[in-house]
This record gives sequence, C-alpha cells and structure tokens, in this order.
Amino acid sequence: MRWFVIVPGALVPASLAPDVLAAATAPRLARRLARAARGEETAGDENTHLPHLDWLWRAFGGPGRTPVTAPYAWRALNGDSATNAATESQLWFCEPAHLAFARDHLLVASLADAPLDPGESQALAAAADELMQGSGASLRLLDHAHWFLQVETPWQIETVPLSAALGRSAYEVLPTGPDAPRWRKLLNEIQMCWHAHPVNDAREARGAPTVNALWLHGGGIWHPLPRAPFATLLSDDPVLRGWTLAAGLAPSALLAVDATPPANGDALSLWDGLQASAAAGGWDAWLDRVPTLEAVIESVCDRAFAAGFASVELVLAGSRSARRLSLGAHDGWRFWRRAALADVFREGVTE
Repeated sequence: MRWFVIVPGALVPASLAPDVLAAATAPRLARRLARAARGEETAGDENTHLPHLDWLWRAFGGPGRTPVTAPYAWRALNGDSATNAATESQLWFCEPAHLAFARDHLLVASLADAPLDPGESQALAAAADELMQGSGASLRLLDHAHWFLQVETPWQIETVPLSAALGRSAYEVLPTGPDAPRWRKLLNEIQMCWHAHPVNDAREARGAPTVNALWLHGGGIWHPLPRAPFATLLSDDPVLRGWTLAAGLAPSALLAVDATPPANGDALSLWDGLQASAAAGGWDAWLDRVPTLEAVIESVCDRAFAAGFASVELVLAGSRSARRLSLGAHDGWRFWRRAALADVFREGVTE
C-alpha cells in the first residue's frame, strides 16, 4: 500500500531553478530524495495551469482533460448533499478578486490578505445577483468565503483556476469559448455596480484592496466518478473531498489532515504550503517554506512506514508538469545517486 503526498508549487521554472535551489536548505529531504525511485513526469493541461489537479483528475478517471471542480466542492461543503444523485445544474466557482493596475495591463490579485467579512460578502453578492436577474445565472453563497455561480443552461467556457491566474495579466487568463461573451457582459455590469459600492468605498478608505472582479472557473455538472484510486483522504480541500465522495467512498474515508490512515489501501494527502509563493513568484518566501516541507515529508514517512505502508509517493507539481518520486521503507539501504534537491525541484528535467 502507498501513501501519496501531492505538493503543488514544488517545481521551480528551469530558468530560475539554479539560483533559487542553490539557496535551498533541507539536508534530510535531500538524503531521502537522493535514494528515491524516479517515476513518470506528466504534462498538465495548458488551460488549467495546475498540473497537480490534472494528475488527480486523471487518477479519479474524470472525463476530459480539464478538471471539473466546482460542483464537487459544492457538494462536499454542503455535507449532507455530497452523495446525492447527479443534478443537471451547472455550477462554477465565482470568486471575488482584485484586478490591480500594472504599467500596461491588469494583474489578477488575491484578497487573501484582506478577505471579505460576512457583511461585505453578503452586500456585494446581493448587488451582483440583482444584476443577474433574467440572465439564466445566479450567485449561490454557502458562506462568505465560498461563492458559486449556478447557470440554467450549461455554458461552454474555458477558464483558468484563480490560484493559477494570480500574478498574471488578466488578459492572458480571461475566460474564452462560445459563451464567454455572456459572462463578460454580466461581469462588466457587476464591475460598474461595485465600483461605487459602499463596501469598496470603505475598503479603499482603510487601505484594503477593492473587490473589482469575479473569477469564474472549474465549472461543470456533478456526475459520479468512475474510479476510487485512494482508500482514504487526509485533506480539508473541498475539491478533493468532493471527488473522493463522488468516487463512491463513504464519508468515513475523509480523515483529519494530521491522522495516520490504516495501511489497508492507498492514502492521499495534499500539502499546499508552497503553492501561493510559487504562483506569486515569491521565491524567497518559497525557500522559507522548504524546511516545513521537509518536516512534513519526514513526518509522513515515519508514520507511513510504522503503519505498514510500502512507500510514500511524492507528486511534485509546478506550473507545467508533475513529477512522481517513490520513497520506499527500505531506501536507506540504497546507494546515493546524487544530491537531489537541484535536480528534483527543477521543472522540466527528467532522467
């Protein structure tokens, strides 16, 4: 049995890797990786820009190349409806965002450092939803932090997840496809309404970024997934929890993040501590998190091998690809191959 650990944001672009990785300090991790068995490297969907999601979507047997995320997250967050029959309603993530002015373009920026409070969220959502009346689309909020868009007739739109769009020019990652103009028209009306909204006036007065965009992504219709590649999931990520339930596993398969799963089937963990800094190009912050990654992997290996797992399978992802490495319980007997950090964490290098 294997314990998979997915690490988005772990691979550094090849052009930056020599300088970034020369400063990385993780001696225990380097020793483990030097003895690891190298697995396959898989390219991600060029539209998604999140190879770890592409890798997982394929593992669950999801149809098509682009992962459908929103309807599965919706059901997982709802809890009691997570295992209901399929619905014909198409759901999208529809996340508040900030478009920041750069010299000659707009940058997609996160609100993570100044998130909406419940009152702000309800006020902005009410204003936006009023503008959507008669459009065939409506906002649905599970709480102030989870916004979704429900559409009566499915849209054909290609989108980029917000976490992959952060720090990039908005024009490079805006939705495209036959129904994208319908969404742009709605969004323009919402942006004009929000521009003079009291919520944004108050945020601007206190130095917080204004909310001037909604980021649409991950849309689709919920259907059962054909494969359950993991017996247990140790993650609070709503997408992964939704996929796990849609693959037929019981809610009891959803364990706490810090639990030790039984070695009676493959297990899955997600550690996303590098993702935000990698997406923002903040490589100093990324380096600061590498020792934490080292500690996480050491902890997982210790618990996995004590519980009887045969290996810990690392899936390290960047912006274009994902790389798999196998850490076996008896790797300590292997000869060192080479100092591993610079090779393993450099995107686009395979052996």
